[in-house]
Amino acid sequence: MDFYLIFVVILMAIAVVDLIVGVSNDAVNFLNSAIGSKVAPFRTILVVASLGILAGSLFSSGMMEIARNGIFNPNFFTFDKIIIVFLAVMLTDIILLDFFNSLGLPTSTTVSLVFELLGAALVTGLLISFDRAEGFETWQNIINYSSAVTIIVGIFLSVFLSFIVGAVVQHVARIIFTFKLKKTLKRYGAIFSGLAISAIIYFLLIKGAKGSSFITDAQLKWITANTLVIMVISVVMWSILIQALMWWKKINPLKIVVLLGTFSLAMAFAGNDLVNFIGVSVAGLVSFQAWSASGLPASDFTMSILNEKIATPSWILFSGGLIMVITLWTNAKSRKVTETEVSLGRQDEGDERFKPNIVSRALVGSAMWMGRLVEKTVPESWTKNLAIRFEKDNTGNVAADQASFDLIRASINMVVASILIAYGTSQKLPLSTTFVTFMVAMGSSFADQAWGRESAVYRVAGVINVIAGWLVTAIVALLASGLLAFILYHTGMAGPLVLTVVAAFLLIRSHVVFARKEKEDKADNRLLEEKQLSIHQAVQESKKNTAQALKTIKQVVTQSLRALQKEDPDLLRKTRNELEKLKIQNEKFDSKIIKYVRKMEKGNLLTGRLYILVFDLMQDLYQSALLVNEVIMAHVVNHHSPPKKKYAELMATLERDLGSYATRLSDHIGSNAIGNPALLEDQKKLIQVINKALDDLVVDIQKDDLGNRMGLLQTRLLLELRDIVIELGDLHLVYDDNIRPV
Repeated sequence: MDFYLIFVVILMAIAVVDLIVGVSNDAVNFLNSAIGSKVAPFRTILVVASLGILAGSLFSSGMMEIARNGIFNPNFFTFDKIIIVFLAVMLTDIILLDFFNSLGLPTSTTVSLVFELLGAALVTGLLISFDRAEGFETWQNIINYSSAVTIIVGIFLSVFLSFIVGAVVQHVARIIFTFKLKKTLKRYGAIFSGLAISAIIYFLLIKGAKGSSFITDAQLKWITANTLVIMVISVVMWSILIQALMWWKKINPLKIVVLLGTFSLAMAFAGNDLVNFIGVSVAGLVSFQAWSASGLPASDFTMSILNEKIATPSWILFSGGLIMVITLWTNAKSRKVTETEVSLGRQDEGDERFKPNIVSRALVGSAMWMGRLVEKTVPESWTKNLAIRFEKDNTGNVAADQASFDLIRASINMVVASILIAYGTSQKLPLSTTFVTFMVAMGSSFADQAWGRESAVYRVAGVINVIAGWLVTAIVALLASGLLAFILYHTGMAGPLVLTVVAAFLLIRSHVVFARKEKEDKADNRLLEEKQLSIHQAVQESKKNTAQALKTIKQVVTQSLRALQKEDPDLLRKTRNELEKLKIQNEKFDSKIIKYVRKMEKGNLLTGRLYILVFDLMQDLYQSALLVNEVIMAHVVNHHSPPKKKYAELMATLERDLGSYATRLSDHIGSNAIGNPALLEDQKKLIQVINKALDDLVVDIQKDDLGNRMGLLQTRLLLELRDIVIELGDLHLVYDDNIRPV
């Protein structure tokens, strides 16, 4: 008894962790439209979403059978084996979801759960079959094949349906409202809001009532019988109320729709996804209670009880919802995942998180080709009229300019996703809320012409990466849960304890790494939060970034030269890693340099030019340092002979003098001083030394004192070191010439 009680305690503890990790992933589902459209302050959005989660958590009981018997046949398992399945599923789930959260990619908790149950149940069942000498013949008795196929097909079919529905509805809505909302909202805002709110109420309260743990059968029959009357009254009442508020308070009706949509989508999310986080643990608790009451040995108690309809206590559901709310307010990873979807759906250009690939280029090229064909078949007057409906409104206020997309798109995202998820929930289909909300958002952004020629390949690449991540999730979840089930099956009591400790370690490590990275990203984005950068701010930030980069360049070059003498490939790899970090920083700066310049005080050309020239020189320095490292690495790893004494002494001298010069230049740039004749003199001396070394090298080559390989190594290094010295001197001059007027 104590043995299995510990297992159940572990299951319930993992359920709490899974709630935290799961919300971090799924917050994107109900926050992205409200955040992307900046419909309200962030705290207000969180309050609305929190209320929706608490309400939705009470509608989850009807979904719990997916975890109990939707994927596998519980009659095949005894209690001692079913607990292995549940432990393998929950341990895999928290590790897998936290990994995706750290990457900032929205994955599917539903897909994770389904394939984890499939993998763990199949492996455990097959091990049981082999113990019984039955082999592979019984696998169809283990898996609830028809149900599993229906669920999996439904999940992946929702990807395409969500995109198509989101695109069609958004296209129609944009034709009606256009981007000039001030005019069109006065005409259609009230009726649109009334229809949208009524649709949300219909699918959440009427369809969702079937899964509620507190609505009686009699109440459900009355709601079903009076559905039409309720909907007509709802449309009329909400339309009149919204119109009155527009006349009286001059409110934007779309803000009400988006906030109510946030509430409803959070409610649908909790109603559909709570099963993903606690369903397996609740099934484990129910199994333990039934076995304890039976008095039978764990190996003799068959789990047929999981086929019965069992109502999950409301307090468990509400407690789960409460944990989800606390996580929503406190966990930074949820906002990281939200950033991915918002960035892929924003209306304007900007930083692109994903790099284009051959597939995205092919898809965009094909779409453009098809578009040109359609243009030839459609009358020109239709094309012109349609183009007018999609003309951007450039007279919006600052807040609208800062939003990633407008309130019409945010409303469509909310309404369509809420309806699809709530309908799937009412039909007992565990739709992936991530799949539905993400693809609706992508479909609406596509229909809204947010994927223009300047950004299409990046956005399509992002969508492909996310979808590929979903497929990887399914495969990894299946294999990982199967592997953990195999380990647990053969390790008895020790297995769950060891794997729980390992999972805890991985989670803690993940959060430490994530917190460090978030701190770095926050520092990188600090200046972009300013409405306008003063000249002093811009110059100081440039100095700080340059000084830090120069320290890395100096470290890479000097340690690479040292590694050549020591024939130390490990030191070269270490310096290469530092160079990779600098490359990432340069790429971040590259994507933001235009934003920096745009935010600078207007008319100050010197500071804008400073940023651009410094970036160019730092790129040159990076390339030179990279070549130094690569040339030496190729020489050392191939076990070629080290340089002779004369050249080794020269490299030691250059390492010392170049390191000293780079350090003093970095300190000079980091200070407020202007002009340093000593640095200019040091640069001249270094160039003279390198030029003299090149002359000596030519003499040695002509005397045939050097082989081809050694001569090429020495030539490349001297030329790259000369380039570095010249680039450092240019950097010095750029700062002195461009900050003097400050």
